[in-house]
Amino acid sequence: MVRKIDKDIKQYYADRAYEYNKTYLRPERQKDIKKLHKLLTTLLKGHLVLEVACGTGYWTKTIASVSKFITAVDVNDEVLQIAKSRRIPSDKVIYVQDDVYKLNKIQNNFSAGFAGFWWSHILKSKLKRFIALFHSKLQPNALVIFIDNRRVKGSSTPISRIDIHGNSYQIRKLEDGREYEILKNFPTKKEIRETIGNKVKNLKIKFLTYFWIVSYNIE
Repeated sequence: MVRKIDKDIKQYYADRAYEYNKTYLRPERQKDIKKLHKLLTTLLKGHLVLEVACGTGYWTKTIASVSKFITAVDVNDEVLQIAKSRRIPSDKVIYVQDDVYKLNKIQNNFSAGFAGFWWSHILKSKLKRFIALFHSKLQPNALVIFIDNRRVKGSSTPISRIDIHGNSYQIRKLEDGREYEILKNFPTKKEIRETIGNKVKNLKIKFLTYFWIVSYNIE
């Protein structure tokens, strides 16, 4: 049975928790992943970082190696337990279980914000609202970084459908055979620029072969 995104996306990521990191082992993506690690460790060095939708902590570990401190947030306890197993020192990271569309447990004292592979799972109608909330938890002039997937023929999971609002979806199959229909958008540079708007500084958008990275400072 295909499960619908409006009911099961949280459950999908809970069920997929122990499979998730395998996506970073794909041979053709290693060059790009190495570049992402280098960019993040360069840009986030010394920062107090808020990471939303941290998942299993794959990128949390990279950021914690250079940041002053990182607060990693996710709604799913299942993925947070995996993140905690990475044994990042407690003086470098705290994990918070919270809804990233609310962030009720988060104060606005961060010099940088990071979201990896989360933009693509937000409905287009909710994206600007999410970004505004994200910004509200950061200090003035804070650095913001998003990274996510590009759509690459032969590598990306095929699009199963596109809704009337332009959101695209994929059918994802877990190793036990269960299937979910998951929201997965692939924005263009123009769409990214228009979504972020003109009330930011130092906007940089870089498209690699399999991924994209955006960085800017809020005002």
